[in-house]
Amino acid sequence: MVTNPLATEAQRRIEDRAMALLARSDLQRVRGVVTMLWKNVAGWPARDQADRFDNMIDEYMFHHAFRAANGDPNNPEVARFMAPAHRWFGRDVPGSRWAGDSPDFIYRTIPIAHGGRYEIRGRPTCAEPPTVNYSLMADNTASPVTQALLDSLDMEFDHDGSFVITVDDTPAAGRPNHIQTKPGADFIMVRDALGDWNTQSANALTVTRLDPGHGAKSEDAMAQHCARIALDNVYYSYYCTQSGAGQPPNDIRPPMSSAAFGGMATQAGTKGNLQLGDGDALIVRSNAAGAQFRNLMLTDAFHMSIDYWNRTSSFNMRQMAADEDGDFTFVIAHRDPGVHNWIDTGGLERVIFGQRWQAFRRDTDNPDPWMNVRQVRFDEIERELPDGVVRIDTASRAEQIALRRTGFVRRFAED
Repeated sequence: MVTNPLATEAQRRIEDRAMALLARSDLQRVRGVVTMLWKNVAGWPARDQADRFDNMIDEYMFHHAFRAANGDPNNPEVARFMAPAHRWFGRDVPGSRWAGDSPDFIYRTIPIAHGGRYEIRGRPTCAEPPTVNYSLMADNTASPVTQALLDSLDMEFDHDGSFVITVDDTPAAGRPNHIQTKPGADFIMVRDALGDWNTQSANALTVTRLDPGHGAKSEDAMAQHCARIALDNVYYSYYCTQSGAGQPPNDIRPPMSSAAFGGMATQAGTKGNLQLGDGDALIVRSNAAGAQFRNLMLTDAFHMSIDYWNRTSSFNMRQMAADEDGDFTFVIAHRDPGVHNWIDTGGLERVIFGQRWQAFRRDTDNPDPWMNVRQVRFDEIERELPDGVVRIDTASRAEQIALRRTGFVRRFAED
């Protein structure tokens, strides 16, 4: 019996289709143009991380090939992407991370078309299901537009946790769990937010088109789709990168809604451009603000996550430890400072910082998210820390990282 809800036949079929698309000569030419465009804007500014450039292009291209491979609204599938490279079912699957991927999200895409009628069926696969957002995205890759958002906190579920989401171009008219499409609708982005990587797993999802489609999308049409979004998205993904990297060093902007950046409208977030020398560190303090899901993370100069399966380069609300006063203190540094909430730079002098607050508690007044940052010398951390910060020893750090690795590997279980 298959217990991993991501290990589906549809997933493997779309992965193979995406890899076949990238082998085409026309998309190899597109890759060349994409590489040139990225080098023109990032080659010099990100020269200190030039060894990460080729992998970024690999993942960027597979990301868009995957979206195109699962881009047929007449024959929709549910498939995961935005994951690092991995091997499963005897195949090496390229990574597909892009524009600030979250280590805690299981990202999936479901193609739809305005005017079509769809039904998404889901069921939980763990005792405590994660919070989930279903975002209806418009076909405008230069600046992604969220046309509608369905939050699991606002959904209705059967007694066993199962649910049905209806998708069509008419108002809900009393139907629970409904997404109304608009002209230009292209796909639904699903984000399962895992707090505990070792006990939580994504919902099992299937999708059915209820009205007749118009035949299968050809490989040539998929290749054209891939070429268009891969070329268009250079500009948006570069903007996402520069919205962090383009700020003054170590001066993180206040939290704000993510809607203006093509993110979730119900999410508050912040970014920062961090530059730390060997002897530098940053002390970050923030609150929970009533958010049931929250995380902090670092990405490299190309806005890709940093080995989060082997490093504490991110923390979510389950992984982080609160101070005695209920707020949270983090230390960003190249070396382990001996505090539980060490955000590891992976040795990169320049990184992009991000924090998000989402799944805010309903029917209550939540405090506004806040965060403050101070740059200190690494050897002065101990005297600069506030009281009540949780420490950690070498053995516990090794256990902390081992748990991350185990939780990450679960996502690629073949049964």
